[in-house]
Amino acid sequence: MDTLPVELVRLIFECCDPATVRALRLASGRLADVGCEYLLPPHFTAVEWKDDMHRLHSIASHDRLRRSVKSLVFNFSKIDEYNARHASFFQTYLQDPAQRTVTLQDAWIKYYELEEQRSQVPQFHTRPNMVEESLKQLPNLRSLEITYTKCPYDIDILREVFMVRNCRKRDRSQACKNMNVIVSALRHIQLDSLKIDQLPLEIFRVAADRRHWFDCARSFASLTKLDLVLDPPNNLFPTSRFRAINGLGHVLQFSPNLTHLSLGFHTYHAPLEKFNVSFRHLLNDFTFKKLTDLKLEGISCAEEDLREFLVRHAKTLQRLRLGGRGLAKPHELSIGGIHLHEGTWRSFFASLKGQIPSLERFHMEGDVEAGDIGTSSRELYKFHAVTDDDWAEIASCSPRPTLKTIDCLGLEKYLLHGGEYPSMAIAGPETEDPEPPVGVDD
Repeated sequence: MDTLPVELVRLIFECCDPATVRALRLASGRLADVGCEYLLPPHFTAVEWKDDMHRLHSIASHDRLRRSVKSLVFNFSKIDEYNARHASFFQTYLQDPAQRTVTLQDAWIKYYELEEQRSQVPQFHTRPNMVEESLKQLPNLRSLEITYTKCPYDIDILREVFMVRNCRKRDRSQACKNMNVIVSALRHIQLDSLKIDQLPLEIFRVAADRRHWFDCARSFASLTKLDLVLDPPNNLFPTSRFRAINGLGHVLQFSPNLTHLSLGFHTYHAPLEKFNVSFRHLLNDFTFKKLTDLKLEGISCAEEDLREFLVRHAKTLQRLRLGGRGLAKPHELSIGGIHLHEGTWRSFFASLKGQIPSLERFHMEGDVEAGDIGTSSRELYKFHAVTDDDWAEIASCSPRPTLKTIDCLGLEKYLLHGGEYPSMAIAGPETEDPEPPVGVDD
C-alpha cells in the first residue's frame, strides 16, 4: 500500500465508510497522513442537545480537519411535548397495545435523556465569539442552513410526529438572537448557498436588528443560492409590516449574483393564510441579473405586480415555481399556493405567454385563488405536485378526482409552447368531457 500513488490511495479511502477509514489509517504512517482528510464527512450538522458548537470549534482549530467541512447545518428545532405525545399515540394506534406502550416508552425515555444533556449545554446565542471564530476558520465552507423544522433527534417516533407543524415549538425572541449571531459570523466567509427555514419576519422591523443585518448582509454578495422561508408574527400591523418587508428587500438586494431564489411565507398562527406582498415595495426596480430559478410560495399579490416582477427577469429566468407544500400536514393537500387579490389567473397567464423566452420549466402547486368570495369572476384551483423542488418527477402525482386536485402540465405547455388556454376543470368519473369553468370550488 505504501508504494501506491497518492491518487489510488485516495480512491480507496473514498470507497470506505468512517469505521474503515479509521482502521485503515492505523496500517502505516503514509495511510494515516493521506486518510486524515477523510476522517470527517464534508457535511456537519449542529444540534442543541449536544455540544456540537464546541466540537465544530475544535475542528476549525485543527490545521487539516478544518478543510473538510464544506456545508453546515444549524438545527435549532424543538419538540412541543404536549402535542407530540398525542400525535405519537395516534400514529402507533394500530400496534398491539403492549408493543405500543414499549415503543412509546422507549422513545420518550430517550428524549428526556437527550433533553437533560441539552440543559447542560450553554445556549447558542451566548457564545457569539466561538461561533465567529469557528466559521471564519473553515476555508472550504460554502453552504449554510439554519432550520427550525427538522427533527434534531435520531428517534423514529419523534421524526414522524415532527412532520406535523403543531408538534414543533420555537421561542421567537431566542430565534432572532441565534440568527443575529450567525449573520455576524457570515462577514468572514464567502458562501455560495444560504437556506433559512422559519426566519422570524419581525427581525427586519426592529431598528437594532435591521442595522445589524444591513451591516452584515454585505457578505451575501457571493451567494448564488438563497432560500428563505419567513414566519410572520400574528400581531404585525400595517406600518410594521411595511417596515419588515422593506428591511427584507434591502437584504435581498445585497445578493445581486443570485441564480436561484426561493422566497416563501409560512404563517404558523394561520396556516391557510397568505402573506400580502408587494414586489414594488420589496425590491423597487431591482433586478437579479443572473436569476435562472425562482420559487414563490404562500403569498398574496396583485396580478400586474407579479407579472412585472417576472418579466423583469425574462432574459435569464429558466425555471419558475409558484406555490408549494406550505404548512400542510402529512397526507394533506398542499396549502402553500399563491393568491391574487387583484386580477385573474387567466389574464395573468395569457399576458405572460411569450414574455419569458428563456423559460424551460414551470410548476404550480397548492391552493391557487383570484378574486373575491361571492363574485362571478372568482377562481379557485388546487394543484398537486408534479415535480419536487429539484425538478425530479413525483411518481404519485397522477390526478386523483376524489381529492379535487389538478396538475399544472397544461399551464406549463401553454406558457412554453403557446396554443389554446388549458381547461382547468377536474376530470371526475361523472364528467368525461368537462367544460372549462372559471374556477373550481371546494
